[in-house]
Amino acid sequence: MRSSSSQSVRETVLDVVAKTPVFDIHTHLYDRAFGALSLWGIDELLTYHYLIAESLRWSEVFVREVLESLEAQQADMIWDQLFLQHSPISEALPRRLTTLNTLGLDVKKRDLPALRREYAQWSLEDFTTRAM
Repeated sequence: MRSSSSQSVRETVLDVVAKTPVFDIHTHLYDRAFGALSLWGIDELLTYHYLIAESLRWSEVFVREVLESLEAQQADMIWDQLFLQHSPISEALPRRLTTLNTLGLDVKKRDLPALRREYAQWSLEDFTTRAM
């Protein structure tokens, strides 16, 4: 049986947690006022550093070559290695699939150019709001 003191602490903690706003800055999903710091687009979604590392495990390409290539080329490599050729190991890839599905994009077709065309119809403002 809990003492009234521990119950009070529990209630206080739950209340504070419920009222505390949460910001996930690791994802770079900032307000659009942050400009270039706001990562945006299908290639940004695919070139997450965990996915780069995971795709390099399957690739014969050198790390330097990948990191010096254009972002779209990196996304192409990741798409090929992790969405078409191999099953993912990390949790990073399923989260990308969930994101794409939530946006209404059909990832079952496995067609990156089609996904890029769909994504190109949107703007950063479609996904963010102004901070109050």
